Amino acid sequence: MFILSIRSKRWNIAMQHIYFAEKLANTRKSMKLVCHTHSLVPSRKLVKREAVHIPLTNHECSMYTALSKNNRKLLRRAQEEPYQVFLYTEPSEENLRAFQQFYNDFAKRKKIEQITKSQMESIMLLNQKNALFLSEVRSICGQTLCYRLDIVHAQKAMSYYVATSDDLSLPAHLKRPLRYANRFLLWHNLMYLKQQGFVLYDMGELTDVETIRQFKLSFGGQVVNVYSGYIAQSKMSALLLGVQKWRK
Repeated sequence: MFILSIRSKRWNIAMQHIYFAEKLANTRKSMKLVCHTHSLVPSRKLVKREAVHIPLTNHECSMYTALSKNNRKLLRRAQEEPYQVFLYTEPSEENLRAFQQFYNDFAKRKKIEQITKSQMESIMLLNQKNALFLSEVRSICGQTLCYRLDIVHAQKAMSYYVATSDDLSLPAHLKRPLRYANRFLLWHNLMYLKQQGFVLYDMGELTDVETIRQFKLSFGGQVVNVYSGYIAQSKMSALLLGVQKWRK
């Protein structure tokens, strides 16, 4: 099976980035650093995490039944909102720049890491491989409420970045639509990907933040182990990798 990977530089080191590998991947010797994201191959060199995998081959009714009771209730309420959904299966650079700005505003409010220049370069490289799926939900008046950016490859998709609008900056009539926007867009995307023949959706890492963890678990699916991190393939890259870890 063809493995999704991109080549870039990290800390000025030639790096190969491999996404959700299902088997051991052949890496070029010229790549001094290999980064894995959500590999299914156990490795002591990588960090083991939990993620939720949602099978998209199940019948829609079965997928809906697998949702938590509260999730079904909130989705029914969301269906009453006059949302506008925009799907970008081949996002332009302009689309991705708009998303980056929206996400970084969100990250500032949440005090989390923003999309940096190097991370944006990786996003652009993935886009060159047609491995991105960008989606957006807007209010009836055209206000962007939520963005989701997924990595897609070989009939599988993985949640990459998610951002929502600022509740405090929205007028009163948009606060209710914002409350359901991310949930609505995710369910909409699951149904869309299913119709397109995708077989699996990776909800992303299960964090220790209880609200995020419960949100991901509320969509059903199976908790699986995934392995992520860096593997140094030279003494110099191992040294620099150690320095970067120490700085953190």
